[in-house]
Amino acid sequence: MERAKVIVHMYVSIDGKIDGEYGSSASGAYYSDELFRLSHADGNGRQTIQLYAAPAQIDLTAYDATGIEKTDWIPDVQAETWSVAFDRKGVCGWEQNYFEYNGHQMRAIEVVTKQVKREYLAFLRSMNIPYLVSGDQDFDLNEVLIKLKNDFGIDTLALCGGARINGAFLAAHLVDQISLVIAPYVNGDNPVKSAFDTAGEFVNDRFAIEDVKKLADGGLHLIFNKQEASGSGA
Repeated sequence: MERAKVIVHMYVSIDGKIDGEYGSSASGAYYSDELFRLSHADGNGRQTIQLYAAPAQIDLTAYDATGIEKTDWIPDVQAETWSVAFDRKGVCGWEQNYFEYNGHQMRAIEVVTKQVKREYLAFLRSMNIPYLVSGDQDFDLNEVLIKLKNDFGIDTLALCGGARINGAFLAAHLVDQISLVIAPYVNGDNPVKSAFDTAGEFVNDRFAIEDVKKLADGGLHLIFNKQEASGSGA
């Protein structure tokens, strides 16, 4: 495959919600461990990254953008694990150049569009955070996956939310596998999103069950493989 394979790996309640009061269960620990069995790289949307990894407010006036173009910047960085942030306008406030998760220091990679300010790119350079610039207003996700494979050796990207970035990949027909760890709880909170939000776009990709595993606390791990190609990126 020319591009990185995409596995959407999500931890959900029985009613499909991606957030709730069940995160500390045995199923939650299994979900975190399973991520690193699936891939050595995860991908997250801007809100998720800001919430868990990059919450700071950046004063961009402190950064000199002289000579910086809106093109990829890939320094010689090596890592055992990667965390890819899909951050259209460039607002994630990194305080370190990695995401600490489940005992791993996942080296940050930023993916931005041409909406990004050059000063933000200067900030990323000051943090030695590689970045890819893809698309004008929205990402060219297939192009990003090709670059992740060619430039960083990422053969499989485990996409871990939120719902909007998952939905963007689904709408682009770029989801190859879905891995759902289902906690033995019902959320019941209607405003909480489910695993995919395609912003109203209908997607007709079909997936078939590949594996079912019962977990120690009564949860389940379900793996679905894509069955039918529905677009050029499949």
